[in-house]
Amino acid sequence: MTMFKQIAIVVSLVFVIFVGIVMATSLSQYREIVSGQLQTAAQDMVTTLGIAIGNSAYSMDQPAYETLFNAVFDSGYYSSINLVSPEGSMIQSKSRQLAVEGVPDWFVAAVPIDPATASTQVMQGWTQIGVLKLTLHPGYVYYGLYENLKNALLWFVLLFTAAMVLLWLLLHFLLKPLIKVKQQADAIYANRFVKQTMVPHTAELRVVVSAMNRMVDKVHSLFDDQERALSRYQKLLYEDRLTGLSNRQHFMSLLESAHSSEAEFHCRVAVIKILNYESIREHYGYEKSDKVVKTLAALLKERVNLHENFQIARLSMDEFALIIPADQKAVAEFVDAVFADFKASTDIDEMQHDIALVAGISDVNVGRGISQTLADTDFALAQAEACGAYSIKEAQTSGLDLPQGKSQWRNWLENCIEHHKFYLVRQNVVDSAGETIHQEVFIRLKNDKNETVPAGMFMPMANALNLGESLDRVVFGLIKEASTKSSEIPIALNLTASVFSHADALVAFHQLLVFFKEKSLGLCVEASHTILEKYPAMCVQVADSVREAGHRFGIDNLNITRSIHELRMVRPDYIKINATTLFDMTQSELPAGFDALLTMTRTMDIELIAVGVDNEEIHDHLKELGIAVMQGNLLAAPEEFL
Repeated sequence: MTMFKQIAIVVSLVFVIFVGIVMATSLSQYREIVSGQLQTAAQDMVTTLGIAIGNSAYSMDQPAYETLFNAVFDSGYYSSINLVSPEGSMIQSKSRQLAVEGVPDWFVAAVPIDPATASTQVMQGWTQIGVLKLTLHPGYVYYGLYENLKNALLWFVLLFTAAMVLLWLLLHFLLKPLIKVKQQADAIYANRFVKQTMVPHTAELRVVVSAMNRMVDKVHSLFDDQERALSRYQKLLYEDRLTGLSNRQHFMSLLESAHSSEAEFHCRVAVIKILNYESIREHYGYEKSDKVVKTLAALLKERVNLHENFQIARLSMDEFALIIPADQKAVAEFVDAVFADFKASTDIDEMQHDIALVAGISDVNVGRGISQTLADTDFALAQAEACGAYSIKEAQTSGLDLPQGKSQWRNWLENCIEHHKFYLVRQNVVDSAGETIHQEVFIRLKNDKNETVPAGMFMPMANALNLGESLDRVVFGLIKEASTKSSEIPIALNLTASVFSHADALVAFHQLLVFFKEKSLGLCVEASHTILEKYPAMCVQVADSVREAGHRFGIDNLNITRSIHELRMVRPDYIKINATTLFDMTQSELPAGFDALLTMTRTMDIELIAVGVDNEEIHDHLKELGIAVMQGNLLAAPEEFL
């Protein structure tokens, strides 16, 4: 019940009790006064009538009495007039039953007023004619009293209504700060920090508003401190101090994600090495050798920033690694461009004749393992070193039969769509008790040799050929069909960039939400951190639509080395972080970064899910840290769904 209703009820009760007491007291006093007035009026009338009869010069006969009594009856509410002789006989009598018109019976019963009766002796000279008795009925008094009561009640209703309106306006004005306090609390829950600039003049409300503003400042400061602590910790853990690039530890985490069966992109690893780095350090010193490293790092950064989803890291003193989601030709062209930039750099002119670069490239194939990929890259790098300065060698490791060239890719993908060659696999996300929280689905297809082709191999080319929207529709159709086979466990869908950048794909996605809502099926919708950074406003819109439909929204593959400020706007229900990243964060004696991450997720009421849990050591360690929900091949391997 609102405060206005509570106060209105109290005020109403006070009004009713007050009016009741006033009315009852007034009616009682008025009844006593009116009774006395009626008695006086009756006595005056009977005396006047008696004198009129006694002073008559003529003897009164029956018609004369009748005329005189009728005149009296016509002048007011008189119920009876009797003239009784001294012997007790009735000389003249007139009476009638009077009704109180316009006054309800309950009012007459509630306010009893007795009829006023008066008598007098009628004398003519010294002779007593008789005793005259007159009874006056209080009907006109009831009518007047009832009309006054109605008018009083009408004024009471008008005044009460005006008082309630005034009370509502007053409370609406006074309680505005409290409404804003509620909005502040809701904003804090949604990780938005709003302060009231207009402090009310009412002392009690001013105290509340000031306290709330102080709490907002405190929570905001705490949140920012935790975010800065997490950012600083991640820099120490994953950032190379000299170049500001990712270090080997972060590169291994990224490479592990690229090797997972649900990797978003099929990619290649390129390692660029500075030849003769040790001799340069000995000859030119640490400052000059560091300058070479910084120059190459800057050139790589500049090139990588021109491409989406390219990753770069410094593996060792003289080696840089790149994860590039592109084909062999594009990777070679990228490395050649870096070589050209390095040769043309004026920052290292004095050392140009003493240094050179080489590169080794290998494929990232799902299921082969990180060690095998690194071994292939090292072998290719060794071949490049043997060939001399600015050589590029690639280890041929891919065994899949895939199209070559954009036209062949287009024809092949369109044929696969037309002949329904796509299918879904699923992987369960489980809690500490082994219960499945949701099942994430991934799209796959079979090539002409019946080999499984993961999405990471065909999705980049599909997007480049503007077929991403068509594949989204295929996925949505498969999910609708699969949901009927597993209606008890929510399905988790990872959205592609086309949903956030194409209106038609967004419409198809909303139709999917409507389908799941009408069927009362569970759905979890996810977007990658990369999509969140690229389309923050659309992510907010999609997340709100998902929650309005009664489903959950999550951020997949959260990269905590980047800013996570966008989480405040999107307010995801859960986030997924690579298990290796969480493991690395807690290896020090003071895992400040992990503590900051937990504080932030708990403050924002976000569930933390560890993904890529593939070995017992990481699983047991994360379990000790209190991470209850995990996903990985160790817990549940991907299986064909539809």
